[in-house]
Amino acid sequence: MNFMNLRMAGILFLLMISFANGQTLQEGQKKIEMKQLEGAKKTFKALLDKDANNVEALFYLGKVYWLQQKNDSAMVLFQKITSINPESPLGYVGQGYVYLNQKNDKDNVMVNKKALSYSKPKDPSTYMNIAEGYIYGAFPNLEKALENLEKAKEISKNNPKIFILTGDAYATKFDGKGNAMTNYESATDMDKNNVQAWFKIGELDAHSKNYKDAEPALKKARELDSLYVPVYPELAELFFYSNRLSQAKEMYRIYLSLCDYDLDAMVRYASFLYLSKDYENSIKEILKVQSKDTSYLVFNKFLGYSYYEVGKYAEGIPPLRKYINQTPVAKIEYKDYEYYYKMLLKTGQDSLGRIWMMKAYNLDTTKTELLGQFAEMLNKEADAIYKSYDSLNRIADTITKKADTALKARVLRDAADIFKQASNKYHEASDAYNFKLLHSIHPQAADYFVIGKDLYRAADYDNADSAFKRVTEIAPTYIPGYVYRVNINVYYKDTLATTGSAVAVCDTLIERLKVDSVTAAKNKITLMTCYKYLGTYYLKKKDCKKGKEYYLKAKELDPSDKQVLDILKGLNC
Repeated sequence: MNFMNLRMAGILFLLMISFANGQTLQEGQKKIEMKQLEGAKKTFKALLDKDANNVEALFYLGKVYWLQQKNDSAMVLFQKITSINPESPLGYVGQGYVYLNQKNDKDNVMVNKKALSYSKPKDPSTYMNIAEGYIYGAFPNLEKALENLEKAKEISKNNPKIFILTGDAYATKFDGKGNAMTNYESATDMDKNNVQAWFKIGELDAHSKNYKDAEPALKKARELDSLYVPVYPELAELFFYSNRLSQAKEMYRIYLSLCDYDLDAMVRYASFLYLSKDYENSIKEILKVQSKDTSYLVFNKFLGYSYYEVGKYAEGIPPLRKYINQTPVAKIEYKDYEYYYKMLLKTGQDSLGRIWMMKAYNLDTTKTELLGQFAEMLNKEADAIYKSYDSLNRIADTITKKADTALKARVLRDAADIFKQASNKYHEASDAYNFKLLHSIHPQAADYFVIGKDLYRAADYDNADSAFKRVTEIAPTYIPGYVYRVNINVYYKDTLATTGSAVAVCDTLIERLKVDSVTAAKNKITLMTCYKYLGTYYLKKKDCKKGKEYYLKAKELDPSDKQVLDILKGLNC
């Protein structure tokens, strides 16, 4: 081989290397476009293994990290570019990306000016790259994005990519969907076979729930390039929302195989399974993702929810707790606390469950039903303690021998201690119900009734009477409210029948029961209590005639009551 042939062979070899590297860069860029960020990362890392100073590979690898919100890693790569080649716009543009994510507008403007100062006059790419920062960053800015894209259009008027980016910029705004579609369609007018533009049209329609128009556009993109990966999950979700579940799963099967089970694809598939309420398979796929990468914090939330939905409450607590602990409070949702406290309650952790229940309420104070549930839980705990107290009292009643006096005293002391615990718990429950009532637009008699019962058992008779009085005011025909008030006033507040605190409620109850013989029969004991009380009260007031009248009514109700008969014998009026 002569010198000229050797020289030509060398040139061809260098061209082949350059072509191969160019193709590899294009592949990496295509993977970014197709949202295969992990695959793109591998591509650019492979390039850098061959040439650690490859500025474009450094930029795109940094861009991948930036898109994944790994800003520190991205900044290291962007700064390396400026150290290798201080006149490359890419290093400055990349640093601008990070500054945007940090809300550092001052430094972002400074590095963008530097980038533009090193750009070629007829190259729109720097303006386009800067626009991407304003479109895809953590804090999108439509105005700034469009400002740079207009400058790019002045340089290259018929560049479909600029129109696609313009569409993406408008798509960041709720009311920008129409302008976004116009720009995507303009891109297809310039290039009928632009896969990305057709995909964007389909994606926009699908996300706007316009499935009828989305489907042909997505199928067109697939027809133009059957290896265009992002079209498959979009079709899958379109089929899912169109109730074509088998087709949806087939699209995801193709998607995963095309990505070679790339992590990004696994992430999207796991999310799809969760959203489609396939909780069993969602758990399996999320665990696979977490075995490769634990940085997807939201998957801990999905995992906790999914475990709850399949009844595996204990397994769901740790991942959901991790999500709550590591997520900024401002981003926590009501449902996060709701699922968490429900799992705690399901696993018998009632005390913790109540704490998280109130955290859920504090996050959304419209959920007043939580206050009722919270109070009911306290009430059940109080009832359980009260049963122990009642049991000890019954045991004490059975101890009648003098030899067991000390034992009886000890049992009664224990009963008194338990009663104190029950009383405190009943007060907690009544406070919780009162808190609910404070936040209720229409207070319910049932809530006041429960409050009254709790305070009655806690021996807080004055407050119990007030609660039952509210019951009778809200529900005047509800007899149990009067019954409790009679018992409280006769047996605890006016035991000597001298103050007359039970007169009004006894009179009202008697009148109510006159019109309902069935209810009167059920409440015979309380009616008898009222007649005796009123009889005694009026006798003490020196109104013998009226006192006798009530005792005669008591005799009519129960002719064998010895106490009534004895009192009537002694009356001379």
